[in-house]
Amino acid sequence: MIPQQARSSNGKRMVFSETMYHNIIKILADLRSRLQAQLTIFADMNGYPIAYDQDVEDVDIIAMTALAAGTFAATAEMAKLVKEKERFRFIYHEGVNRNIYMCNVSKEYIMIILFDKSVAMGMVRILTHNTVEKLEKILEELAREHAKASQFLDVEFKSLLGKELDKYFGIK
Repeated sequence: MIPQQARSSNGKRMVFSETMYHNIIKILADLRSRLQAQLTIFADMNGYPIAYDQDVEDVDIIAMTALAAGTFAATAEMAKLVKEKERFRFIYHEGVNRNIYMCNVSKEYIMIILFDKSVAMGMVRILTHNTVEKLEKILEELAREHAKASQFLDVEFKSLLGKELDKYFGIK
């Protein structure tokens, strides 16, 4: 598996390690299993799918995440219209046979769950809440690792650049 990438709110690309990626897949698979859902997806707020676990083949993951991101963007504007301080965190679509439940995971990611109409909404909300907490812990760890790596690279780059400039100008 290739580690997955996502952008942080400042536009910088962050890379999920293989371990983190597999942990996310495991968390999504656990939620899908416990809810007997057909699909769980973890994506960034731009609609880029990062990880998913599915029991159906007839869903276009890329289209689903892009539309979910668009839905969150639209409801963020609705939240502003009704004077909410933050965007709506949860969006629920009820269909004849299947339902879709979407939620924010931190401010930069979303989770999408496709499940059968027979699944109790209360269970979806409780299990999703627990799953979001687990995913947010992974994201906090990712942010810490990213900060450490950026700091290291900045120091290392400055040092190497200084040495190269010294060589170029003949300074020791």
